[in-house]
Amino acid sequence: MKQEIKVEGATVPVYTYEENGYTVFEFDTSMLGPPEPMVNAMAVLKLLDSPNKKVIMINHKKPMGLLEKVENKYNVNISDYEGKYKIEFTLKG
Repeated sequence: MKQEIKVEGATVPVYTYEENGYTVFEFDTSMLGPPEPMVNAMAVLKLLDSPNKKVIMINHKKPMGLLEKVENKYNVNISDYEGKYKIEFTLKG
């Protein structure tokens, strides 16, 4: 069951739920323009502090600037999602 949580620095609703052994933090920035997607992603990514957590970001395009900024710390998986992009982040290592 999705539950909304308050994340410091986030300007969109963030939801958490359990899925396949992961605690998931999900948010949607597909209706926002720069810099809001990156601002929200950086706020929510702070919640990734263990290998059993992941962040899911829904966005209208691939956030290339964000991906370059975080690629050294996070694994990133991008897939099509209802005409948008679903970006999954997990900790490396």
